[in-house]
Amino acid sequence: MKSIKFLINNSDFFGILTCSLCLVHCISTPLILISFSSLNTILSTSYSWWSNLDYVFLLISFFMVYISVQTTRIKSMKFFFWLSWFSLFLVIINEKTEFYIFSEYLTYLTATGLSLLHLFNLK
Repeated sequence: MKSIKFLINNSDFFGILTCSLCLVHCISTPLILISFSSLNTILSTSYSWWSNLDYVFLLISFFMVYISVQTTRIKSMKFFFWLSWFSLFLVIINEKTEFYIFSEYLTYLTATGLSLLHLFNLK
């Protein structure tokens, strides 16, 4: 019970941490892909676990947004939290399915925006 209360009280901090790690993951992925392809084809097959970290970051950020929305007093922040998370969700799903071709900067922008919202919402 004490750890749940700690998580609820620090949801914005963990949201910033998750979005920052997601951003580092998104930036480093092309570098890792290039290095794997130049090293060996066997190593490039083990890339799937790294690629699936996107879903882990989405899931964690969903819970951090959910908790932050429950604890914030600013009504417009609730809307912007969900809008920002949904935008990140759409960008990552689109990146996996390649339905539309977007610049990678859009992923960086949405992750940074969500992180800044958590930073602004820190109490």
